Amino acid sequence: MRILAIADVHGNDAAVYLVNEIYGMHTIDAVLVAGDITPFGDPSFALEFLNALPAPTFAVPGNCDSPEVIGYIEKSRAENLHMKTAEFKGFKLIGLGGTTKKGFSMGITFSDEFAETFISSCAGCIVLTHQPPFEILDDAGGGVHIGSRGIRKGVDNAKPVLVVSGHVHEARGYVIKNGTIFVNPGPAKYGYAAIVDITKKSVEMIQH
Repeated sequence: MRILAIADVHGNDAAVYLVNEIYGMHTIDAVLVAGDITPFGDPSFALEFLNALPAPTFAVPGNCDSPEVIGYIEKSRAENLHMKTAEFKGFKLIGLGGTTKKGFSMGITFSDEFAETFISSCAGCIVLTHQPPFEILDDAGGGVHIGSRGIRKGVDNAKPVLVVSGHVHEARGYVIKNGTIFVNPGPAKYGYAAIVDITKKSVEMIQH
């Protein structure tokens, strides 16, 4: 299965064109949106944005999305994966939006204890979060790691096939660790995305 991963749209309409252009050039089964869809403001942008995407889409909110954004994801053609699980093409997905209670938040938060328990419950899944796991694609500069320790413990326990996260714009990239693909596609508002082929365990980082 081939997944288009994006994150940190921050209300930039150009991200719609980015996704549609990539979709037109590549075989894409699903789009995963790792939060921060809106720019600290109008939650209705999430509805407009998600409805404009061309493939089956799963989304979680970010720390810059208000709690109202969750309702707009629910109203859209996308599937809200925040604190939920889903199945798609033989894979199970689990999602957790927002961030821990450290740092800036528009109101969507969780505890590390909850994150560990929740993600640990989904062995071998595809994991979609906004905040990355601690010390994996979470360096905000100068060795300052702002990932969630709970998410890290959860993925260490669950050993997912794929973890897609965003939040840390500076940590764009991917790593394969203990058989799990970890991807931070970078901020879509700047034209960044990633295509993940789960079967081949390959990642193509994209900049438009």
